[in-house]
Amino acid sequence: MPSENENTDLFRALKWSDIEEWTGSKTVSKGKEYQREGRVKELKRTPEEGLLAMVRGRREYFTEVTLKKGKLSSVCSCPVGGDCKHGVATVLEYLNLLKQGKEVPVLSEGDPFLIRARSRHWETETFESLKTPESSRPPLREWLEELNKEELIDILVEFSEKSLVLGSYLRDRQDLETENIEGIIGGVYSELEMLWEEAQEYNPWSYESETPDFSNVQTRMESLLDSGHYDELVEIGKEIMNRYEEIMEYDQEGEIAMEISGCMSIVFEALSGSTRPAHERMLDAFELELKDDYDIIGEHIFWEEEFSPEEWKSFAEILKTRLHEIDEGYFPDYSEWDRDFVVSQLAWALKNSDHFEEAVLLCEREAEETGRYVRLVEMLLESGQKEKAEEWIYRGIKKTQEEKPGIAKQLRQNLLEIKEKDGDLLFAAALLAEEFFMAPELSSYFNMGEAAEKAGVWQKIKEKALKYLEKGEMPAAQAKNIDENSILPGILPVTGLLKPDSFREVKPPVLSLLIKIAIEEKDPDEVIRWYEELKKGGEAAKHYAYYIDENKIANAVHEKYPDIALEIWKKIAEELISKTKVDAYREAAIHLRKIKETMEARGQKREWEIYLRGIREENKRKIRFIEILDTLEKDRIIEG
Repeated sequence: MPSENENTDLFRALKWSDIEEWTGSKTVSKGKEYQREGRVKELKRTPEEGLLAMVRGRREYFTEVTLKKGKLSSVCSCPVGGDCKHGVATVLEYLNLLKQGKEVPVLSEGDPFLIRARSRHWETETFESLKTPESSRPPLREWLEELNKEELIDILVEFSEKSLVLGSYLRDRQDLETENIEGIIGGVYSELEMLWEEAQEYNPWSYESETPDFSNVQTRMESLLDSGHYDELVEIGKEIMNRYEEIMEYDQEGEIAMEISGCMSIVFEALSGSTRPAHERMLDAFELELKDDYDIIGEHIFWEEEFSPEEWKSFAEILKTRLHEIDEGYFPDYSEWDRDFVVSQLAWALKNSDHFEEAVLLCEREAEETGRYVRLVEMLLESGQKEKAEEWIYRGIKKTQEEKPGIAKQLRQNLLEIKEKDGDLLFAAALLAEEFFMAPELSSYFNMGEAAEKAGVWQKIKEKALKYLEKGEMPAAQAKNIDENSILPGILPVTGLLKPDSFREVKPPVLSLLIKIAIEEKDPDEVIRWYEELKKGGEAAKHYAYYIDENKIANAVHEKYPDIALEIWKKIAEELISKTKVDAYREAAIHLRKIKETMEARGQKREWEIYLRGIREENKRKIRFIEILDTLEKDRIIEG
């Protein structure tokens, strides 16, 4: 194990830029507040050369920080899980102690504080990654096997008193032994009730507000799963999804949904384990997924089970009845999306029950009545009916391109995949060229380029595309018949989808896109060419200026054109400082640091100091900004 001094040196050399790169300036600011307020308790060094501390927020959290190859990382028992303000506070407190000449004790492998921290809320695998290859700690099971019964009992009792999760787990094991299932289930529902109340008071924008913690509920549900109480778990899952609908408005950041997700994974395991008829379990899974507007349930393997055609048929009959009742008005709360979900599940059930033609007829009817052509096309492709699928693609695009362009775009994507699979590279390039010229965007430009490169026609197409952006020259001959239109006659084939009036009118030169293309192609000369055009002003410059990120321009050209980059960064930084907001100050500091590094790299350290002194003098009344500036002036957090 490296000596204490060696480990100290690793952290001692940290710069403020290292901390900001790790978590971002806003988190650094909160971490500094936590450290100043004395929230870091029981700071220790770990056997693996890291830091471990208890940090007090609304609750107390264990935070472990590592520094490997100059990169900081942390794991934490807070809702964020790591790389958070608690980790920043831990590092800053450690450096503060070093600055004062105080020693920080090193924990031994079996220290109770270390064991408690690493077992409280985190999975063992998380901490295996923190161990160095040289660590001498034996596997946990091996260590426990060496303890006698009395020692094991002492450990369990001690930690069950300190850990809500472990305490509940052991009590549930007692109830399972005595077959008191009602006690466990009642406890789960009671705890859920308290969590729903907490959820209604939760404020994701407050640093002091903590996400309701469902970990204990999840542990108790796992106990029920292990003991085979599958149907009871399914009922708990229904309750969770029903109640979440009531508190969704309080979960603006989706943090409660993430907590619930682990519980719902257990519910779907229970559905797979249940011995009830498959079509009943299918209905339960369907109902749960129908309520899942925010992807709480996530991926699971329930639908991968091999159900018999008879069970699929029974499920299909239930869904037929449901669809009929929806259309008759018996489910007024069902949205258009809900109804479409029922149709999709019904089509799938019919296909799996060997009633494929009935499934296709259903999808055809729905395509004509509701515009859901994509579902029909994908079903036909899955069954190998490529020609029929293409017919419906063309039909669907013509019906939807005006009022439902999103569907038309997806159908074009289906056609593109067909042509790529067939090896028709020119046709694929034509489809993507049409997409670019109809709606010039950075992504469509490079998608077109990739396809045209494969087809061997990129240079010809690129020339036309750039002329379109620079001068507004329309690429296609305007044939009267849509079937005769090629986006680039003589280069690309006719697709049968190009309308003469489908081009987006542009105001040349399209400076925003020309600059973005040059940045992506790593061509600083072109970036500067179009940036200079932008600075000249004029109608095009006014039109596109809003869409141009000058910081990206500076980042792209700073090596070849450092003076221009410095000019841009200074402009951005000074505009941010003038807003007199702390968040703007933090963002300004990022640009000031770039100015500092660029000027010092050019041997202009004195010029940088003069510039910084001017900034400081001009803004000396902005106390929070001056604090941030003080940090910027230091290379290392601990000097010397």
